[in-house]
Amino acid sequence: MRLNFLLVLSSFFVLSCGQNDSEENNQDPLWDLEQQVFEKGEDIEIEEINKSIEKANTMRLSWAYSPITIAIKIAGQQMISPEVKILAKSKSGNELITHTVVMIEKKNLQDDSVNDQYFRIELKLGGSIWQVMDIKKAWNCKANRGHSEINAELCK
Repeated sequence: MRLNFLLVLSSFFVLSCGQNDSEENNQDPLWDLEQQVFEKGEDIEIEEINKSIEKANTMRLSWAYSPITIAIKIAGQQMISPEVKILAKSKSGNELITHTVVMIEKKNLQDDSVNDQYFRIELKLGGSIWQVMDIKKAWNCKANRGHSEINAELCK
């Protein structure tokens, strides 16, 4: 139980120290891609994911208590990447974080056609359980394998 508390506490600290929507000056470039992933990304079904979060909560599995670890579980290891960036920011508008967006960027994938992959995962705290509200997945292709912009079109 103590480990769960530390994990939740550390994730809130990371989220609360993240960029605020009004702080545009020194924003990480990954946040500049958030809107593209949101608009052009593929929708991922969330019903089964939310059921697994609820089940993990009843089993007191530590990954289910943090939006960051939930997002990592969702993005998974479908494609191995030498460079992964994970950023989270609060959308709550106050110190109590109840609504967040997590961006995950996997660069230079070990895939013959997909170069980079992006996940935008939006979560809200419902009572004591984080619930996924929306997941978008997008990518860009390697040179001469299709599109270079971020979207959900298949690579060649």
